[in-house]
Order: sequence, then structure tokens, then C-alpha cells
Amino acid sequence: MIAKKSWAKYTSQEKELMRTAVIHAPPTAPFPPEYAAAYLGKSSSTLQYMRSHVTNGIRYSKLGGHIRYLKKDLDAYIESHAAGKIA
Repeated sequence: MIAKKSWAKYTSQEKELMRTAVIHAPPTAPFPPEYAAAYLGKSSSTLQYMRSHVTNGIRYSKLGGHIRYLKKDLDAYIESHAAGKIA
């Protein structure tokens, strides 16, 4: 895992490593917000905003004070927000 720091201080290479880790993970693998943000192409502060203000946002768990996103929930979010989605 890459050390936690503010989102702006991650290099593009670090973000790509985080995104790749999520891509190759099994569906039930848990990830911290930084990895989820890299996978979704959003910032970790955007995910924080979504947890606080968006009622139909990405499903997450809070374990011992730590936020975790499952890969399958990230994929479900991507699928539900796909451009040109036919209802």
C-alpha cells in the first residue's frame, strides 16, 4: 500500500499504481478512499463529500474509524453512471 497523504501530494504514478491495484483485485477486496478515488478518477475529497451529502452515492463501510470501499461497489457505481445507459 502507498502511504497516506493529502490527495494533491500523490503523483500521477502513485495514482496509477492505486488504480491498477483496484483493477486487478477480486470483487470483495476492500480499499481505502484514496484507492477508490484513483480507480474512479475522482479526488478523495469528492468521495468524502459524497459520503456526507449524496444519498445515492457509493456504498462504503466504516470499520474501526476507517472508511473502506469494496471493488464490487465501485464497479456498481461506475455501471450506474455510465454514459448512454439504457434504463
